Amino acid sequence: MPTVIVIRIPNKHLDRQQCETLLRPVIDARHNRLHLCHGAETEETYIYLSDSLGQAIAPDTPQAGSANESTDRLATHVLRHYPDACADLMDVTLDLAGQAQGHTPAWHYVVETDVDAEAENDFNHWYTQEHMPGLAAVPGTIRTMRLFKRDGAPRYHALYLLQNRETFGSAPWLAVRATDWSSRVRPHFRNTKRTMFTIIDEGIR
Repeated sequence: MPTVIVIRIPNKHLDRQQCETLLRPVIDARHNRLHLCHGAETEETYIYLSDSLGQAIAPDTPQAGSANESTDRLATHVLRHYPDACADLMDVTLDLAGQAQGHTPAWHYVVETDVDAEAENDFNHWYTQEHMPGLAAVPGTIRTMRLFKRDGAPRYHALYLLQNRETFGSAPWLAVRATDWSSRVRPHFRNTKRTMFTIIDEGIR
């Protein structure tokens, strides 16, 4: 199963050079696609590393026994510089091309959440069968992806790469969000965080 490493750094907007300086001691950027985005209304940085971390370890760094161990080492390194940051290894569970596939994304919308245990099966079927395919089909959506965090919370991470900000909140977008199934599932969300980002360096396409 493909994996993505997500690094979250609160209260900072790091540019590409700062990110590369931070990661160079543990990540070989030649083997890793860096996707960098800044909170549009919040001062935070999200970094997505699109290769498995085991393939991205710098050549002069001792190899770890597993992707989880490698992620732990990356997290420890990042925390030395940004004590409030975190780094998580996530499984890609759904990856859909959008209506605007091939265009350059400028915006990156993220929904992170947990869900009540009794509604989890319904929640996952809703995302897979209706919600994410519906939003992928909205004009201006370039790509959609679901990630699953193996440990910790929130466990579910949905991202949407958008051609323009007007896509979010457009009539087709709102129609997908307003279905009966959506109304049944959404009250079961827990620990939910919704964030709009501007894309600084696009490494997911």
